[in-house]
Amino acid sequence: MKQLTSLALLLITCVSYGQIKTNQEKFRQLEPTITLGIWDKENSTPNIQINVLSYDDIPKSIDFRGTVVEALTWVDASGRNILIQTVTGHFNWKGYDDNQMEYTLQDKSELYAYLFQKKDLNSDYQKVWRIYDYTECNGLDWFTGFSPKATTITDLNKNGIAEVSIPYVSICRGGMDPGIQKIIFYEGHTKYALRGETMLMCDTEDAYGGTFNASDNLNEKKEFMAFLTKQWDATKCENDKYW
Repeated sequence: MKQLTSLALLLITCVSYGQIKTNQEKFRQLEPTITLGIWDKENSTPNIQINVLSYDDIPKSIDFRGTVVEALTWVDASGRNILIQTVTGHFNWKGYDDNQMEYTLQDKSELYAYLFQKKDLNSDYQKVWRIYDYTECNGLDWFTGFSPKATTITDLNKNGIAEVSIPYVSICRGGMDPGIQKIIFYEGHTKYALRGETMLMCDTEDAYGGTFNASDNLNEKKEFMAFLTKQWDATKCENDKYW
């Protein structure tokens, strides 16, 4: 009996030690920033000098959630700007039933985008806007993230105030349904958007999905609408780029 007890303790100790080692390795691998190639430099305006910020260069007074995948800074007529895009990766989420008593554990992942701005060198950065979205999924194929090389900083109407365009997707599927795609477009505090589906089987005669609806305030913004339509067509195809 004493030998069995000793063996059990040894097994528990080995398992615990293995878990600790695994957690230590995961902890060491944590990085505050990852490079995913989000910024579309080619289609951003050349008239505004846009610089990439490293994680350490982001002012410590700025509050945001998630792991940074892109941080950009520029100066326009509104002041000095910092755009931060982040993702959380997946985590367990409690999906409660209608009675709010029982729940099932599901996968959830989130993304955020923030624009911070200050008017002059002596002022503090203030949050201008925040984008938040998420995917809730239950054991299926899923992805929440920004479209590769698609975020743009432009001045399409040449008024000196930069516009920010951020395409991203939210995908949860168990079959062959298109994912959700959105392009959120800001000029100052004003938000515009295209919302629709990703396209699958793009290079075949059987292509499907890829449609969108535009926000009503784009009806009188022809230059914005033309740019966003072109951007949608350039990003709508999945082509395995999210897996």
